[in-house]
Amino acid sequence: MMPLVIGIDIGTSGARAVAMRPDFSIAGHAAVPLDRFGSDGRAPTAWWQAVKTVLTELLSGIDRTAVRAIAVDGTSGTLLPVDAAGRPLAEPLMYNDKVDDDDILAAIARTAPAASAAHGATSGLAKALRFQHLPDIAAVLHQADWIAGNFSGRFDVSDENNALKTGYDVEARRWPE
Repeated sequence: MMPLVIGIDIGTSGARAVAMRPDFSIAGHAAVPLDRFGSDGRAPTAWWQAVKTVLTELLSGIDRTAVRAIAVDGTSGTLLPVDAAGRPLAEPLMYNDKVDDDDILAAIARTAPAASAAHGATSGLAKALRFQHLPDIAAVLHQADWIAGNFSGRFDVSDENNALKTGYDVEARRWPE
């Protein structure tokens, strides 16, 4: 049996999944539109339903016992505040939403390194700071981190690609001072 890896992408229009072999050939793929799960593309429940559905469709056409790993990607810069159990606490701020709080933007401008992706009204850091005063908040997650957390039960991890927009320095591989 040849091992498979699955890649899942959740975007503004839907969810896509692909299963690949080690030689990069495709063993299967599936896609579902997000509007199949409601008219609100911002709804985390719609994201999760889309992911579960696309994964079910993909797995129906491949040998699920061959799957060794799953990777998740989402709209970069879409952030969701959650409690310790991963339950959403507010409507997410999507990748293209702007934070119009001048104090937040000024604080970022003063402290983030000049080359950081944390600058700007649509940055992940600005969005995270916008959510910081919510009661019961345990984390502010990127869309892909929340989806991955639903698989693993862990809502306290991210990857360098997602963390980049909240100020993580990928060259130094650490958070700046």
